[in-house]
Amino acid sequence: MNPPDAPPTSRDAILVLDAAVGAALLAAATARMVGRRARGVVKPVAVVVLRPPMLTERYQAGTYLDALARQGVRGRGEVERQVSAMLDKLVPPLVAAVVQRIDMAQLAEGVIAEVDLAEIIRQSTGSVASETVRSVRMQSISGDEAVGNAVARLRVRFSRKTTPTPPPADQPPAEPAPAPEAEMTST
Repeated sequence: MNPPDAPPTSRDAILVLDAAVGAALLAAATARMVGRRARGVVKPVAVVVLRPPMLTERYQAGTYLDALARQGVRGRGEVERQVSAMLDKLVPPLVAAVVQRIDMAQLAEGVIAEVDLAEIIRQSTGSVASETVRSVRMQSISGDEAVGNAVARLRVRFSRKTTPTPPPADQPPAEPAPAPEAEMTST
């Protein structure tokens, strides 16, 4: 999104920028390939040049390069601290200026239009409602099973108490059994 006072970007300028990036990538890939192929030839020569066997270690070029590398490591740490301090000072005002130029209301409307918030709310409430219905169904199934078990137990209890069944129609009724006599116990 361009700020209102910025000139419109030209497609030609973007095309030139893309071509420059493509050329830089091609150059880097070519240098990498050449470096890999030349390593086998350059490494033995570099060893002889940097560490010639006829010179003492003190006078060899590799010794001087090692000293420079140690100094470079120390200097790199200092440069990193300085760059970090500079960025800590420059970035907050820069970000504030960029945020100030952004139309937040328009950005929020665009995000909401892309997100389709109403559909997300419908889907989430629909899943909550279906989960609730499923839970109520499971509870009613459990309740039905509990009632069925209770009824089954009651049926078993009442079926144990046998009621006299009438004799078949072709047989005469049986004589009632005499009542047991009460035993008298003396205490």
